[in-house]
Amino acid sequence: MGASLVDALSSPYPCGCDCFHSLTVEERIQGVTALFRTDDALRGWGYQPSYDLAANVLYRQAQAEADPTFRGINMRDDACVYRRLVGYAVHEIIHALEGDTSKANYGIPWGAPYNVPVELPEGEEAAFIHPHNVGEARAFVGLGPVARSLFGIDWGVYTARDVGTYGFPGGNAIVPAPRGFRQVPHFDRKHHPREYYARARALEDGERGYFTDDKLRDYAARFAAAEAAGRQKRKSPFPSPDKLARMPPRLPGRNDLCLCGSGEKFKKCCAARYGA
Repeated sequence: MGASLVDALSSPYPCGCDCFHSLTVEERIQGVTALFRTDDALRGWGYQPSYDLAANVLYRQAQAEADPTFRGINMRDDACVYRRLVGYAVHEIIHALEGDTSKANYGIPWGAPYNVPVELPEGEEAAFIHPHNVGEARAFVGLGPVARSLFGIDWGVYTARDVGTYGFPGGNAIVPAPRGFRQVPHFDRKHHPREYYARARALEDGERGYFTDDKLRDYAARFAAAEAAGRQKRKSPFPSPDKLARMPPRLPGRNDLCLCGSGEKFKKCCAARYGA
């Protein structure tokens, strides 16, 4: 399943957040510890997280096949190993806690949110997609509350985008449908930015009150149980968070995967941008 968490943290690359300099050592240690705990929890739920910059390729292959046996989780798509990687981790935790961890992709249908099962009657597309949009909104707006509740992190953690990834039927954008699903024309951020962002913001605003104290306590208890199960499965201890948090970023080797997440070799992608 590609690079491990320790691999990623042992070879940090420069990132747009400039985490190494914009966060204190103590905050970076918090981030590493949160990632260790999340890695254990995901494994406790029976998933195999990958921190490879090209891991998204494996996910897309599984999605295209609607593979019910796939247990991989793609944890990153760029170089950042603090603000964005921790954000990814919290995003995945929320999906796991809101979903069905006995199934691939937390039980979220492979076609969601842009496609629906072929057997779904015409006219029911929006109703089918809406619960998945709500789950994505919770996994997006819950980053701050859940990061604070589980890990004591009060510095900014980010996702890959400025709003969540939603399917809003009614536009003219389409994406390829996985096996067993059909395409649903929808509004997207590229072709219908005003419509998409208005709907996305409204959806997210409606879910901000979801993370009550009771909900966060429930999350913490279930996360701790998964973490304990994953810790039992781990064959060797994690290295010192302090040591990893002090490792300065460096550029990848010319034949390594590019730090932008393109899946290309560094020399064929962003090397010139960094003068390498």
